[in-house]
Amino acid sequence: MDDATFKLLCQSVKEGNEAAISQIFDMFEPLLYKHSIIDGAFDEDCHQELRIKLLDCIVNFRVNNSENVEKYLECNTTK
Repeated sequence: MDDATFKLLCQSVKEGNEAAISQIFDMFEPLLYKHSIIDGAFDEDCHQELRIKLLDCIVNFRVNNSENVEKYLECNTTK
């Protein structure tokens, strides 16, 4: 998925689009699942908290006019 498409998807999530929210969860599910393994067992509460945090991060993230998300991250993480 390119940057422009991802930004549009995030904007749809911010607007409460249920299909967009579902698509974001589908995209990040492997990572959410991976980080929900505690002491070798899947922790459902942790998984739910991570889903909530993911949505919170997207809703509160302000996309600037940067052309490229990777370029933006490089510039803002090397300070």
